[in-house]
Amino acid sequence: MKTKLLNTLAAATTLAGIVATSGSANAASLSYTSSSNYDLTDIIDSPLSIQKFNSSLGTLQGITIQFTGDILGNAGFENRSKSPTSTTVTLGSELSLQLNNQSLLALNPEYISSYQVAKYDGITDYSGTSGKTISNLTATQSGTQSFTNTQFLQSFIGNGNIDFLFSASATSAVTGSGNMNSYIDTYAKAGITVTYNYDDVKSVPEPSATLGVGLIAGLCLLSRRKKSWIKGSNS
Repeated sequence: MKTKLLNTLAAATTLAGIVATSGSANAASLSYTSSSNYDLTDIIDSPLSIQKFNSSLGTLQGITIQFTGDILGNAGFENRSKSPTSTTVTLGSELSLQLNNQSLLALNPEYISSYQVAKYDGITDYSGTSGKTISNLTATQSGTQSFTNTQFLQSFIGNGNIDFLFSASATSAVTGSGNMNSYIDTYAKAGITVTYNYDDVKSVPEPSATLGVGLIAGLCLLSRRKKSWIKGSNS
């Protein structure tokens, strides 16, 4: 009988251990996005707002920030030289993402294309044989950065939003003949995705709950064993 009792207690202890072990924290993630619309570069200082992490969900372990920048451009040029020339259009912009005056990510999307045009045809109209008009030139670039510094993460915890600053300056140009009329317009926009990586607090049971489940399991096993012993002694 003592052996049966010890085996029953061992089984109950093992079951309680299984219940306790299954309560380890689970890693989870949550993402938020924000984006801006196209605007002329060199005048862009636009906020991108992201919802902060709600600490009731669990313990924030790190964040990943994906920053994507898009540029859009239109250009026109007229070769006023007496000889044909090759003309290069470079659409570019320096894009940056900051938080609390700290630079987080920088991008430099760029589009480059060359065109061959004839000598001046006598009309400055950005078309014909000596000129050209180009619309809807585009370029895109993305960057990703992860952060786990505890002090840095504190800025992302709480209620409301956290505001990033998106800035853009143009580096576009039209190059070719020394006798050329040209123009170029550069627009930029950006988007960010912030992913919160955290330990899900809901996956960890209360110690009292774990103990209670273990005790109940043990008592059930003891009750079954007792009934078995009584039945065996009566037979």
